[in-house]
Amino acid sequence: MPAVVIGEQNETCSYAADEILHDGKTIHIRAIRPDDKRRLADHFTGLSADARYFRFFGHKRELTRQDLVRFTELDFARHVGIAATLHQAGRERFIGVARYVHKQTPSRAEVALAVLDNYQGAGIGLLLIRHLARIAQRSGIIRFEADVRGDNSRMLAVLAKSGCIVNYATCAGIIHFMLSCPEVSGAKH
Repeated sequence: MPAVVIGEQNETCSYAADEILHDGKTIHIRAIRPDDKRRLADHFTGLSADARYFRFFGHKRELTRQDLVRFTELDFARHVGIAATLHQAGRERFIGVARYVHKQTPSRAEVALAVLDNYQGAGIGLLLIRHLARIAQRSGIIRFEADVRGDNSRMLAVLAKSGCIVNYATCAGIIHFMLSCPEVSGAKH
C-alpha cells in the first residue's frame, strides 16, 4: 500500500503517493498545483499528435494560457487533477496526468487522462485512475464517466484492465463509459 497524504492547504489538495511500476521504477503521484503550468505545458508538447488528438478529440497544437490556468488552478472539490512524475536531470517531469470534474449529478464525475507515449503500457494510466478513485470516494462520487474514441485502443485497454465495472454505449464512433471502481463505489471485486 503506497503512502498517501490528503489534506487541505490554501484551498488546494496535497495528495501524494509513491508507486512502483511493472519495470521496478518508482514514480510519484501528486496533486496538480498552480505552479505546475510549465510542467503541464511540457507534458502536452511531449505527447504525440495522436495522443493529443485522442485526449482532446481534435488537433490541438498547444495549451493556451487559459487552458493552463483551468488545468492547474483546481479547487479539489469540483475539479481534481493529479500527475505521475519522475525526477530527471534534477527536475520534476510529468509523465502522466489525470483529472475528474463533477458532473451535474453529484455522485458522478467525468474522468480524463493522458500518459506520455514512451510510458504507455507501464501501468501509469491504471494507477492514475485508482488514485483518482480514492480521492473521489471522499467526495461522494460513485461513478466515473469517460468518452473515448472507438479507435483509441490504448485507452480502451486501460479501461478494460482498470478493475472497474465498465458499462458503455456507442454513438458515432465515440464510446461513453460508465465506470464503477471498487474504490469509488465501495464494492468489493
